[in-house]
Amino acid sequence: MYIPEKGIMIGAVRHNDRTSIAHIFTSAHGMVPFIWFMSGSSRNVSRNTLLQPLTQLEFQAEYVPTESLQHIKEIKNCAPYRDIPRNPLKSAIALFLSEFLTYALKGEQDNTPLFNYLSESLEWFDAAPQGSYANFHIAFMIGIAAYTGICPNADDYCPGYVLDLREGCFSALKPKHTEWLDPELSYKLHLLMTSGFDGIKDAPLTGQERVILLHALNNWFRLHVPAFPILKSIEVLETVFD
Repeated sequence: MYIPEKGIMIGAVRHNDRTSIAHIFTSAHGMVPFIWFMSGSSRNVSRNTLLQPLTQLEFQAEYVPTESLQHIKEIKNCAPYRDIPRNPLKSAIALFLSEFLTYALKGEQDNTPLFNYLSESLEWFDAAPQGSYANFHIAFMIGIAAYTGICPNADDYCPGYVLDLREGCFSALKPKHTEWLDPELSYKLHLLMTSGFDGIKDAPLTGQERVILLHALNNWFRLHVPAFPILKSIEVLETVFD
């Protein structure tokens, strides 16, 4: 039986000439792989554009527990983006977030607050004017860490503390290992943790500090999420912001 569902396209892999496998983070069931039949008709070719990463969808879904790929129909874009597809910088960030979410949400079950965070964050990002979103992807990663239960407690921070990436907490003492952020970067990351998206433009990050935090957060997820990789699209973002 097909039921109404909402989802966010995380990524798709072409299976053959007629089908793709679409990985969609859904409102009711978390991350779900769907079989997606490609349209060859000129009338319905726009259906294939819905495979673009981070597209927000409404559709009818059929969930059969014994099947590895679920079925989907009557798909439509429920929140079309105005700027992300046309803005090269936003498009590069979106591709990075797609790769990041592929691993960060892998195996994630139903989590309505997380789904709402994704949807609202992406709509904010699409509408954000030039000069206000350079730190968005970093703040977004922190938000995902919070909703998936691996974020350090912001209340534990005090001026001069460092962030121990391995232990997952702010600390007054510098660890003996090398996986930690110095007091200045720990302060700025804490600022992003507590500012909300409307305040991220005020975080005083240089381009080099932004790169360091991006690599640190990638390392954070590698330390706390099984099989999380080094993200290949980080190099693309470094080039774009440079």
